[in-house]
Amino acid sequence: MATAGTAPLLAVDGVTLQYRMRGHLVTATWRVSFQVRRSERLVLLGPSGCGKSTLLKAVGGYLKPVEGSITLDGKPVAGPGPDRVLVFQEFDQLLPWKTVRENVAFGLAAGRGIGRQEAVERAGEAIRKVHLEKFADAYPHTLSGGMKQRVAIARCLAMKPEIILMDEPFAALDALTRQRMQDELLELWDQARFTMIFVTHSIEEALLLGSRIIVLSPHPGQVREVLEVDPLAGPGRLNGADPEIGERIRRALFRDAAEYVI
Repeated sequence: MATAGTAPLLAVDGVTLQYRMRGHLVTATWRVSFQVRRSERLVLLGPSGCGKSTLLKAVGGYLKPVEGSITLDGKPVAGPGPDRVLVFQEFDQLLPWKTVRENVAFGLAAGRGIGRQEAVERAGEAIRKVHLEKFADAYPHTLSGGMKQRVAIARCLAMKPEIILMDEPFAALDALTRQRMQDELLELWDQARFTMIFVTHSIEEALLLGSRIIVLSPHPGQVREVLEVDPLAGPGRLNGADPEIGERIRRALFRDAAEYVI
């Protein structure tokens, strides 16, 4: 919930989401409600198939709720917009015929209608933030998976959206690269204090990256637990995390052990 006297940036109110799969209507979430504060790192945590990614698509404006509402700054989310930018799990989000700088600048020109010179300047600033200055003129096929994800994050930062939506962006990376990307994401947040919704099914990742964690039940997803971690904490706080929070997450996730596969 938002703090007293502070309106939430995003409000998801009683949202039920459905989609068709192989001719069948699937209910992904059931009357889910939560709010997101400015500069918050909100994590949606739950098992595969609980509707985490579907919720993210709905916040992004790509899926309309069959019940409930989603508002951003008090206005209904009616479709995609540059105020919400998604980072997906897949590495191949970049245009292969454009350099790193051109990929980041292209998002600005297409999404924000910014002039070429300003787009290049903002792209350069975002590339520096993710420490890829030496690769600004490189093409995507020359980059590692982690570097491609850093370019995708740079593109988001350059857009300066209201909310960055991250759908398990590090899940396909090897363990060491994933840890490094998590650390870099926290460092970036510590610098820019952007608002983020991060989807994961990893308890450890949720504890590391979240200032607040929403635990969803197995399919169809419903809110089981809302946990405040530390809204002011920055990089390196996992070692000091309250073990009770991790235990509460596990109790919520494994309440019905037979229905849950992580």
